[in-house]
Parts: sequence; C-alpha cells; structure tokens
Amino acid sequence: MESNFFISSVNQKAVTGTANVLIEGLPPFKGVVDSFITDGKSVRVSAKQRIDSRRTGVLSFWFMADITNGEHDYKEDLGVSVMYMFLEEVEDGTIITPYPAVYDSGTVNVTFDYAKGTLAVTFKLDVQNNPTEPLREAHGAFNDVSGLEHVKK
Repeated sequence: MESNFFISSVNQKAVTGTANVLIEGLPPFKGVVDSFITDGKSVRVSAKQRIDSRRTGVLSFWFMADITNGEHDYKEDLGVSVMYMFLEEVEDGTIITPYPAVYDSGTVNVTFDYAKGTLAVTFKLDVQNNPTEPLREAHGAFNDVSGLEHVKK
C-alpha cells in the first residue's frame, strides 16, 4: 500500500475536531483538525499543533472509505495508515521528521459515518522514525471530527 500524506496549506472552513497523541519520548500533541477529505475511495484527516514560532506537529490518519467500524489490528492489508510528523523551520527550509506507525504493532478503533461526514478514531500503536531506532509507544485519538469534504481525485 502506498503511504503518503497531504498537509494542507489551507484550512477547511467547515471541518471541526481535535486530535491528541502521546508518543514515548516526544512532547504531547494536542492539535486541531484542519483537513478531512475524501475522493469517495479513501479518506484523509489531519490535525496540526503549532508548538512555537518554528516547530509544528502534524498527526494524520488515512483509511479506505468503506472501512468497517470497530477495533482492528493495525495491519498493512487493512488499508489504513497513521503518521505523526514533527516539522521544524530552519534557515534554508523545513526539516520533517516522520514517525509512521509500525504495522502489526497495535490496534485502531474507527467510527466513521460517510453519509454524515463524521469520524472518531483511537489508536494504540508503535511508531518509529527509522528502522535503526527503537520503537516508541503511541496512544492517540481523533475526536468529534466532522465536515468531510468531497474532492475530485
């Protein structure tokens, strides 16, 4: 499964919701949902937290629009992906440090209503910046998300 994430530079006006994650060894993330989109096949939701004038955290969740509600083992063939990214602005650009969730490391619990455009997600997984670093335990959620925007692919 291709794993990519869209970080919107424009906040959706109708989207609401919050997100949080505690990742072992990193500062707590408490963000505001700024993007919740679907092309009819897949859905992406992301939240941002401005930490200070140079640093931002982004939490993203991607899943197939026909996902079955409930708790799932986090497996590659499920068609879901969770990622936390730490962005730091430096003199010549932005350093992005990704922490993707590791497949077969935990569970996700999804409550999604396509017709109403609402979402709630909880997860308990391990994340890892790269294979040479230790796994970091991550507990998080997207809460009370609404305002799903339909876009053309």
